[in-house]
Amino acid sequence: MNPDIARERSKASFDIQELTYFLDGGKEKTSRRRYLESLLSNDPVFEKDQDWFYGREGSYENSLRKGVHFIDIVRTHKITDKYELQVLERAIGYPLPTLLNDLMFIPTIKTLGTKRQQEKWIPLAKSYQILGTYAQTEMGHGTFIRAIETTATYDTTTQEFVLHSPSLTAAKWWPGSLGHTCSHAIVLAQLYIGKKSYGIQFFMLQIRDPVTRRPTPGVKLGDIGPKGSFLINSQENGYLLLDHVRVPRDHMLSALAEVMADGTFVKSSNEDADKVLYSIMLYVRSTIPQDAYFIASRAITIAVRYSAVRRQSELKPGQGELQILDYSTQQDKLLPSLATAYAYKFASDRIRIEYERANTKWTTGDFSNLPELHVLTSAMKAYTTSGARLLADTCRLGCGGHGFSMFSLLTELFAVASAACTYEGENTVLYLQVARFLLKCVSKARLEPRLPPSVSYLLDESTRDWRCTCSSPRQLDSQTQLRIYKARASRLINMTADKMQADVILGMDPVDSWNKNSVDLVRCAKAHSSYLIVQFFLDALSQSNSSREIASVLKSQSDLYALYGIVEDSGSFMECGVLTVNQIAMIRDQVYSLYQIIRPDAVALVDAFDYSDFVLNSALGRYDGQVYQRLFELAQKSPLNKSPVQPSAKKYLPQLHKSKL
Repeated sequence: MNPDIARERSKASFDIQELTYFLDGGKEKTSRRRYLESLLSNDPVFEKDQDWFYGREGSYENSLRKGVHFIDIVRTHKITDKYELQVLERAIGYPLPTLLNDLMFIPTIKTLGTKRQQEKWIPLAKSYQILGTYAQTEMGHGTFIRAIETTATYDTTTQEFVLHSPSLTAAKWWPGSLGHTCSHAIVLAQLYIGKKSYGIQFFMLQIRDPVTRRPTPGVKLGDIGPKGSFLINSQENGYLLLDHVRVPRDHMLSALAEVMADGTFVKSSNEDADKVLYSIMLYVRSTIPQDAYFIASRAITIAVRYSAVRRQSELKPGQGELQILDYSTQQDKLLPSLATAYAYKFASDRIRIEYERANTKWTTGDFSNLPELHVLTSAMKAYTTSGARLLADTCRLGCGGHGFSMFSLLTELFAVASAACTYEGENTVLYLQVARFLLKCVSKARLEPRLPPSVSYLLDESTRDWRCTCSSPRQLDSQTQLRIYKARASRLINMTADKMQADVILGMDPVDSWNKNSVDLVRCAKAHSSYLIVQFFLDALSQSNSSREIASVLKSQSDLYALYGIVEDSGSFMECGVLTVNQIAMIRDQVYSLYQIIRPDAVALVDAFDYSDFVLNSALGRYDGQVYQRLFELAQKSPLNKSPVQPSAKKYLPQLHKSKL
């Protein structure tokens, strides 16, 4: 054990194990999680040391090998709970070949398929007799689904749909496991009966033989090439081009719309059909803040542990090199990131709870809360993934040159977070959707005093006009912090709504006004999102029955998250008139004071996330602090070090000696 990191743990002001239990939801859940992770860490198939050195084909093969063995473990131990499966999937660290089958393919059939279609395909997919993916995104169209080019033309003579890609940009592009892994895909296509379009429909298509692995006739498949992430490259993302491929009439998922034998299009009489369809996407989006927390908490664990054992430069001659965690600039990088990781934990837990509550209502046909949940999941997905991306890179920079090594995992966490900013809704697009909802709420609030709970603050005129009167740090209690965020959001949203209304009064087309003000609309959405995270953090603390020590250390994290956020976006708070220049300066000094309070507990706070070395998979983040030994050990496994003489070096470099100057 490195003596510096051992000493850091001995200074903790709280019981690390107690905080871990709190984060997991209880001692029993911690024990269960550790047991699940041990199923993998004790199995040689899931050994990770060689993963860094695989090429593209080797990495893909490795993910298939681990994925198939993962299914064996799940079946052997009868693990069915979706949250326990997520624990295992995250511990593996690789995208599994069954991911899209379980996350999108089966849920789509459950939601959009008739009872007969569900009985036919779901058992096959659950037993992995077929392996499915979800083919929506095209090379030329992503977010704007209505513009999808793939067509499905109904042939009344044969009672078949003819699926076709009319152009290169109509190629399905990006679906996970499409190019070489899956045997089936749910393909989104424009339905045509005669020359009339009936919009986007969903079609079951067998794309390859599950035994021979050969593509079916008329289907052209492949991998789209390497991405910007080593681990994501272990999963192939595919393309799909269709050349007049025929499927039977019953291969259109028909719970919400059906084409009769004679070509008559019959839409479901269920008024909530479109809402049922949209609810599929919300589950996936609701899980992404958990992924953002997983990225953020691992990144800060790595950076804080490394900063505790790394010593560099003498502050005072003759007194030895300091732990870099003792430098104020390093604390300014890492301690706000630590508070952010905790904030994302409580925010992601809250979104999961809100989704489960909403889903319970949906099963009874009550979709009244669907718009609010759409906004909650969109706001949290965009805000936490953007924040996790920045946090991971901040942690990488805080680890110097070693942070750029793949063995640190930090470059990989940054890449994965970057991808998360795009998939399941590009973040700027999601922010604009949030802003649209907020503007509707402002308009509604001016007519009737009733709004969904998460935006009810827009009804309060006193909040919109409130200005902070604090003149000392003692007045900056949690509720005052929350009110500062709430007032900033309310003021910014109302200012933007007024500006757009003025544009329309002056004759501007509302669409043009929207585009003109879209940058401010994104600012509105971000202000609303930051307010929600502060609110969720405080709600979690108020509902806790933890010890005084745990409550105290989490209160410091909450204070730092809220106050640092104000300082970093100080211009917005001053522009809205919520805070003055002098108040911002006072809050900045309070942030610096919090650094001194939190610094002795920094290592203990990341230890409470309870990542084993297997799950963390970082040379710099080792629990025992032996980072240099681990770096050297992994370097020895590089294929370039198998021989003291590389054949390519021997082949080419001697030519330099023969060259004439």
